[in-house]
Amino acid sequence: MKKIFYLLIKIKIIFLLSIFQAKSDTFYYSGGCFWCTEEDFEEFKGVNEVISGFTGGTTPNPKYYPNQWGDHREAAKVIYDPNKVSFAELVKHVFNTVDYEDSNGQFCDRGHSYSPAIYYKNNEQKNIINDIAPKTSKVALEKETKFYPVRDEHQNFYKKNSLKYYLYKTACGREKRLKQLKKVK
Repeated sequence: MKKIFYLLIKIKIIFLLSIFQAKSDTFYYSGGCFWCTEEDFEEFKGVNEVISGFTGGTTPNPKYYPNQWGDHREAAKVIYDPNKVSFAELVKHVFNTVDYEDSNGQFCDRGHSYSPAIYYKNNEQKNIINDIAPKTSKVALEKETKFYPVRDEHQNFYKKNSLKYYLYKTACGREKRLKQLKKVK
């Protein structure tokens, strides 16, 4: 009888641990300067962490120096809890925080490295993105590739250098342009 009691307690503990263990998944996207993409998701419901970096290219070990990131885009790695936020909600948020009609960069940052892209893991995710994308979207859809985090000085830049970030973001006309675009619901 005592063995059965302890067995039931062990089963209950395992069950409770499985309930309270936080699940996480990753989502990658590019939306211009990674200082902005990081801020866009830091306080979003269900997001645990956002890391700035590079992805989408073939250049090994890209770095944040002029012309040392090669064919990569500045990007954000979004670590989220799929029990609290869906992949579709993350995609909608991307379309509401980028100029989805501009494939040549974002706001005052121009060129391929600042162009918007959403990276998918499988065809199911690709289909979700296509279903959500506005008809006028020029956001690239690409298969996920290796992500390279950028140096610490660029992580949480909007918090560490709030005045510089605010001036940059304002001068680029980011908020003004986003207000002109139709929101994705």
